[in-house]
Amino acid sequence: MMDLCHLSFYILMMAFLSLWIHRSAWLWGAFLVISYILAFHTGVVQPFSIIPIGLLFFIFLVFKKPLQPMTRFLLALIAIIISAGLNFHWIPGFQNWHISGNLWVNYDKPFMGLFVLAFLLPLLRSPIEWYKVALKAIPLTMVSVFILAFLALPSGTVDWHLKIPSHFFVRIVSNLFLVCIPEEAFFRGFIQQEIFKSLGPSLKGHIGAVIGASLLFTLFHVGWTASAAILGFVFLAGILYGAICQYTKAVEGSIFCHFCVNLLHMTFFTYHPE
Repeated sequence: MMDLCHLSFYILMMAFLSLWIHRSAWLWGAFLVISYILAFHTGVVQPFSIIPIGLLFFIFLVFKKPLQPMTRFLLALIAIIISAGLNFHWIPGFQNWHISGNLWVNYDKPFMGLFVLAFLLPLLRSPIEWYKVALKAIPLTMVSVFILAFLALPSGTVDWHLKIPSHFFVRIVSNLFLVCIPEEAFFRGFIQQEIFKSLGPSLKGHIGAVIGASLLFTLFHVGWTASAAILGFVFLAGILYGAICQYTKAVEGSIFCHFCVNLLHMTFFTYHPE
């Protein structure tokens, strides 16, 4: 039977899912409040955790309004610093779910993207919108997976390792809702779009936005691996995710590609330790 501690993580996932079902603050906010109460009751979060969560809530709420460029830059910088603290688990007040080995389900990191989705991004609604984005995103995802595998396998960065990972359901569901969705919301939906707005709708703007977001995406993975080669592939993956997001004009396109890459890695490949 699922205990209340684990239930708090699943209800947090429901907060993300609800944004596509009916983006109402009453709905996603209710899931978030219930999740946080359960997390607090079971020790997943402590009182200090409300500070970074509240600051990100305020920053992304304010971003809905017209802002002076310097104000916008300073708020974005604060959001990046807080998100880095959550990403690297530097901010106290969170106790993430350790399943086994190096498999963790994080409660802190998802907040880097939740409020971006809630306040800033247009999300796909109708079946025709999903269909149009899918027509672009699916073939581009297939090409992206091929490029990454084609380059990674000969380099020795990854090996074939066909498997069904342990805790498969928890692994794939948490990876989608608490990794891929918040990361793409933050890096492609927020950082990339802010850079694009600053540079303008030119070729320079498109390229600069994708590269800038990919560089930050790579920096946020520095603690995840000690291998410069793997970080190089993280950067390349970020370029591909960013290009898909920019081309489809929908964060759902890059979320789909990111999740497919992670899922294929989980089931078909394994990284070398270094």
